[in-house]
Amino acid sequence: MSARRNGVRTCVTGILMVLGACTQPQKGPDASDGGGPSADGGSVGSELSPNLIPQEELFDCRGADSDAPTRIRRINRWQWTRNVGGSVTRGWTGFSFYDNPLDPDPRSPYGSYAADDTVDESMVEIILPIVDEYGATWAGPYTGSNRLDLLREDKSLRCMWEQTQPSTACIRNYLATLLERGVMYRPARADELDRLTAFTQSVLAQESSDGGGGTRTHSLSRVVTAATLMSGALFREELGTPSGDGRVELGEWELAQQLTYALGERGPGAVPTWRWPDTSASSKGHYGDIADAARDGGIRSAEVVGSLIDQHLGGVDSTRFDLVQDFGEPERPRRGEFWLSDGVANFFRQWLGYTRVEAIFKERPEATSAFDDGELSSYRAQAAAWENLLSGYYGDESTLIQQMDDFVARAVVNDVAVLETLLTSRRFFLAATRDSGFDGNATRYTGQPYGTNAEIAATNDARWRTLPEAERAGVLTHPAWLASHGGNFEDDPSAVHRGKWVRENLLCGYVPPLSSVRVLAQVGPHAPDKNARARLEDATGKSECQGCHSLMNPLGLTFEIYNHAGYLRTRDHAPDGGWMAPNGQVMLSHLPDPGLNGPVRDAVELSEKLAASGHVKRCFVRQTFRYFMGRDENRSDACTLARMEQAYDAHQGSFKALLTALMTSDTWTTRREPARGE
Repeated sequence: MSARRNGVRTCVTGILMVLGACTQPQKGPDASDGGGPSADGGSVGSELSPNLIPQEELFDCRGADSDAPTRIRRINRWQWTRNVGGSVTRGWTGFSFYDNPLDPDPRSPYGSYAADDTVDESMVEIILPIVDEYGATWAGPYTGSNRLDLLREDKSLRCMWEQTQPSTACIRNYLATLLERGVMYRPARADELDRLTAFTQSVLAQESSDGGGGTRTHSLSRVVTAATLMSGALFREELGTPSGDGRVELGEWELAQQLTYALGERGPGAVPTWRWPDTSASSKGHYGDIADAARDGGIRSAEVVGSLIDQHLGGVDSTRFDLVQDFGEPERPRRGEFWLSDGVANFFRQWLGYTRVEAIFKERPEATSAFDDGELSSYRAQAAAWENLLSGYYGDESTLIQQMDDFVARAVVNDVAVLETLLTSRRFFLAATRDSGFDGNATRYTGQPYGTNAEIAATNDARWRTLPEAERAGVLTHPAWLASHGGNFEDDPSAVHRGKWVRENLLCGYVPPLSSVRVLAQVGPHAPDKNARARLEDATGKSECQGCHSLMNPLGLTFEIYNHAGYLRTRDHAPDGGWMAPNGQVMLSHLPDPGLNGPVRDAVELSEKLAASGHVKRCFVRQTFRYFMGRDENRSDACTLARMEQAYDAHQGSFKALLTALMTSDTWTTRREPARGE
């Protein structure tokens, strides 16, 4: 029922997208180049889009420094949950730690943007019981649901729960460790430590005279609760030290936090959770080597930073120990052997937007495919298989989202021609259909969205499948992406959603928002003689609609060889009420890269052409910059963007080189000193 309710909401959004046919805006993009009037990328919530800046200007390095000012950034839900050792997937442990209200602004293009995010009274009320539970983990080595190795190993902390009246030195040592390793993920400043020490002493003075473990556990939970609500726990700084030339140099711990939150969605040195026989990190904590680099100054060395990125970005591990925080046995071995750090994985999830698939209801996902036998029962095998791909409820095989995660990870970890591989690879990771722990209909047909009924053994070699070249090519033809950007019904105008995404996220073009809509278009009713293309053309074919829809529809119609759930169509509605072959043919024109213009057979050929485009590559560089810098790019970032592109090209399309160029640049390590009153 929940999925259907979500689907209804998505359906309404889909209708609004088509109802949002709009006239050519008086001031807007020129369809001939995908750009528009010059405008600097504004902050989150700005009416100006960075996609309005002509792309060539963003890669024209003229020696200017980035004009991004210093800032304070609130951490988000994922980061807070990871820091305290909880699960972010509602997996096998840590549910309550997930339930915190630190969601990023939904208007933000990426969850890494934190402009103007704050904490109000309602958020504090929601988070209090959660931080109270976290407090119990710091009350001793054998308390709390997620016990900490640190408290067993560091004997200097024992006085805090073993002594009836801990000394001031004991209290300050405990609090300094708590703040650095479990709350702020940097050394506490003197004033922060002084305030928390005074509060702790007052709490201990309120204990009952007979002492007792329960009383001390309660007291320390109160102390940790207070600490986790300090500003340094919920916000991180990029303030730095003025250098005298209008610039500020970020401090060692600011750089360390920026790096670990970008790579791993965690603070440097966050204490590991102890679950026998696994620990989620070494005794140094998560990214302990990056914390060490902050302590010894190595974080300022480009060589050291490059080495840290190389170590932590991703890798190959058949046990998938990176998932120990979220999944136990037997889920982890059912995943692909390639992994990415949380921050890097989240970039691709958010850029491609494929995690929406689990929230969008699909009416008969197999409709018009080779597996459509006309059956309507909600108990049919295809329906059970589709639901299993969304939730994994019927077994431990991977979901569609996880299969896309593994597809992306393979391309990024191999680190050669990454963008081209993402857009053209035919090597997909599928769920096993036999020997998987549950061989009923729920898993037997999970290959159908990819176009196969083949039996797939429960081994990684068998799960990695090479799909037909004419049917699939990369992420834009993956069922997770197609379903995330598709409607509720097979004849919905999914082309609008898909074309809009390509225009904005691969071509860095501008599509006017719904606030620019001046014309109300009505999508016609479902009819046996009208397919999605016909319904869309009827609704948006008028000249007053083409100002917007000419930017989206042609690109999106190439995906009409797939239905709303990403299944390959074998038939489509014909004008006479019968059936005809699916059609993804379009004539593309006025695109920002002339090499993209001309006839296109379908989404497979479109993906291949996009992969070869220099304009698309630069848009990919820009998307990477946005996510990892947590802001829009502007003309003053041109030297860094050009450097990123050069590194990518010089290292045969290496994403790791692309990131390293950004994370060792002046844009990363310095800020503009804010003007008075700014």
